[in-house]
Amino acid sequence: MEEGIRNLREHNHTVDFILTHCCSTSTQKLIGRDCDTPDRLTDYLEDIKNHTEYKKWFFGHYHDNRNVNDKEILVYEEMVRIS
Repeated sequence: MEEGIRNLREHNHTVDFILTHCCSTSTQKLIGRDCDTPDRLTDYLEDIKNHTEYKKWFFGHYHDNRNVNDKEILVYEEMVRIS
């Protein structure tokens, strides 16, 4: 987690893409998963979401394929072209 923050800081909290296994706490709520409660990791990702400029965020973990919103994409079995 500390390395992630250092890397973002070195790039002024601006990146093209974020790739993670889990998603932020607020995104979890948008997905509507009752069994997934906030924890240290999702809260950490929430902080990144709130302080980083990014074009797209790709994550898995929830075994579904869908665009959560215009910037966050849940990927399970699909292949997504990023360019």
